[in-house]
Amino acid sequence: MTPEVIVVGGGPGGSTAAWLLARAGRRVQLFDAARFPRVKPCAGWVTHACLADLEVDPAAYPHTVQPFAAVSVELDGAVHETRWDRPAGFGIVRAELDAFLLRRAAAAGAVVCEGVRVRRVATDRDGVALETEAGTVRAPFVVGAGGHRCPVARAFAQADEHEPVVVTQESETRVGAQVLRRLTARYGTPELVVEPDFHGYGWYFTKGDFLNVGVGALGAGPPVQRRLERLRAMLRDTGRLPADLPLTPFKGHAYAVRRARARRLAGERFLLVGDAAGLARDLSGEGIGPAVCSGRLAAEALLAGAPSDYPARVAAALGAPSPLVAALARHAPGPLAAAAARLACTLPWARRRLVLEGAFGMG
Repeated sequence: MTPEVIVVGGGPGGSTAAWLLARAGRRVQLFDAARFPRVKPCAGWVTHACLADLEVDPAAYPHTVQPFAAVSVELDGAVHETRWDRPAGFGIVRAELDAFLLRRAAAAGAVVCEGVRVRRVATDRDGVALETEAGTVRAPFVVGAGGHRCPVARAFAQADEHEPVVVTQESETRVGAQVLRRLTARYGTPELVVEPDFHGYGWYFTKGDFLNVGVGALGAGPPVQRRLERLRAMLRDTGRLPADLPLTPFKGHAYAVRRARARRLAGERFLLVGDAAGLARDLSGEGIGPAVCSGRLAAEALLAGAPSDYPARVAAALGAPSPLVAALARHAPGPLAAAAARLACTLPWARRRLVLEGAFGMG
């Protein structure tokens, strides 16, 4: 089979694009360096909009799905809770979700090549040539969905050196729901812990039998490992993370958030989706929703024969990057920015509208 479109990366964005293209009858080949299911560092919550883009009914989803109607934000030892009258989002396990979506793409007809790394991407007179561990493949078009270091992005859309990058450390462990209910009174809800310098946040998220603990930070300040040590000490002191509770090893992950200096999303032979395009939500760093949305938009643009329309479709769906946020982040005095962030986290209406619903897309 000679593919019409090659997708590089089998995460939610890549698998969504491959699934929709294959479902529409296009010849699609997808490459991912990992074999699924694979561990993917991610706090693991999805929004209603994300599930709608995936066409997934949470009641019919066959794996871990934890609806939550409350979120707590912890700052200086005080806990501020926001509640909704319906589920505000759903906790998932990325290893399960990603494998489910990839298998769905394969069932629709996409040729999925797991455990095959793409080493080099270049254009030639016939389209795009990809050098992989299994040989060279060609197609008229390629969709880059391989994360922050996607080879398609490296070849065609070099990142800006000033691009804001989030660095995380996180662990996900199957502990058992019964044990987790004893550890926290807020079982089944995301518990967010704001970093003292407001450059990031930690989380403690119980979902089904799983516990996800991690921290992410953007910009200057203590390294993420030191932030993680501080978070784990606080969780131990409050009884949520007993010293004898074994956790899977913490793993790191880096990705860009979407600000005024956005990556180039499209060219004559390529489109970028998800973290390869730097589309994670600013301020919160939430990336699953933008990845899935952009994967759908990429497939729709290709099916319409209008790949050049893709950046406009992304801007219309996700909103244009905010120059104001970028300017404030870069130039606002530290005490002023911290005071504004503190108000946003502690004032009930601001926490709901600006932080949880605005920056995270919950609600």
